[in-house]
Amino acid sequence: MEREVNLYVFVVLEGGKCLKAGRLLSRNLHFPGNFEGFFRYEREYLENSDSYPLDPVHLPLSDETFMAARPAFGIHGVFDDSLPDAWGRRLLVEKAGLRKTHYAPVHLLNALGGSGLGALLYSSRDETPDIVDGSIDFSEIHAALKEAQRFETAVDPGELRFLLSGGTSAGGARPKVLVRHKEAAWIAKFPSVYDVDPQTNVLLEAAGLELGKRAGLIIPDFKVCRVWNRPVLLVRRFDVVPTGRLALLSFRSLLAVDDFPDFISYADLAEIVRRVSADPRIDVDLLFKQMVVNVCLFNTDDHLQNFSMVHGKAGWRLSPAYDLVPNVWREEQLLKINGKHTGITLEDLLSESREFGLLRKRALNLTEEVLDGMAGWERLFSEIPGEAAEGIRRRIRKRLGVFRGCL
Repeated sequence: MEREVNLYVFVVLEGGKCLKAGRLLSRNLHFPGNFEGFFRYEREYLENSDSYPLDPVHLPLSDETFMAARPAFGIHGVFDDSLPDAWGRRLLVEKAGLRKTHYAPVHLLNALGGSGLGALLYSSRDETPDIVDGSIDFSEIHAALKEAQRFETAVDPGELRFLLSGGTSAGGARPKVLVRHKEAAWIAKFPSVYDVDPQTNVLLEAAGLELGKRAGLIIPDFKVCRVWNRPVLLVRRFDVVPTGRLALLSFRSLLAVDDFPDFISYADLAEIVRRVSADPRIDVDLLFKQMVVNVCLFNTDDHLQNFSMVHGKAGWRLSPAYDLVPNVWREEQLLKINGKHTGITLEDLLSESREFGLLRKRALNLTEEVLDGMAGWERLFSEIPGEAAEGIRRRIRKRLGVFRGCL
């Protein structure tokens, strides 16, 4: 593979116009763990009234050259956010023919081109790349599900026509594909062949999203459909708008931390929201309510890539909540709450709220709104099969009862 890669970075605006934002360089790529990365804005971008910082914390609008202090990656976090997580990255590696080579994240960006989630496009040439929808038609989802099962289990899965055309941009570790359905863009999430019960995870996520919506969170449109009598969750993409794209920026990038550090708290996220959001009062409230929802539902996979800011005409705002999945295996939150990862109490939530800048009365009111919205949770969970689902129901019932008793 190339030891040095230069890419032009383009930004699709909400109105559909595309601007050349700058250039990134990733070098020293023959020494894994010692990659070097640099980014510099184009002068024309800095002078354009529609421009905005790609990362308002680490890449402010300036003519300086920004170095990426990420030797394991060789690119800034905002560009890493364009790449999918484990599942989509495997597909991207397969599509780009990189499976038997040494590659760096910048090689994946080059392969991604104009097909990523969010508003950033990449090209090795000084030409605006085409925006690649990267979706399959919903009518082809049966074939994609079949290919996904083969891709999970086979060393050489063979031809993956549908999966490769609609799966390389989807994040997360579980099988999924991008689809077009009723003229809208969706992410379709499949059961895994390794699931004890093929219905549990998909239905738990659907229930988590519904309860988050009832609790007052902003949730993307979603629905469950059946393919081969297996549930498939469709979640509407909120980075795609009728006239263009919205930029996405994860809290992993905003906080400049990688992996799953155990020292980061929800209060650290709230500090970023107060600093970056165009309407911090509303977004801090939403983040607090999402913390309460996660704790109530044992959504313990609350890592930093499951929280994002989204950029539209109003500026940076907290994104809709996503990946609200009750975890049947782990009770410990990844993010700290009042210095704790487990055994979270109502008092812990209220103590953390002080770091959000919330008055205790306001935090109590928000917590009560969440609990009121989740009042019908048992009816929603009653049709989810399996012993694992029954175990999470018992834990949720106990926790909600304790919280209710403390109000």
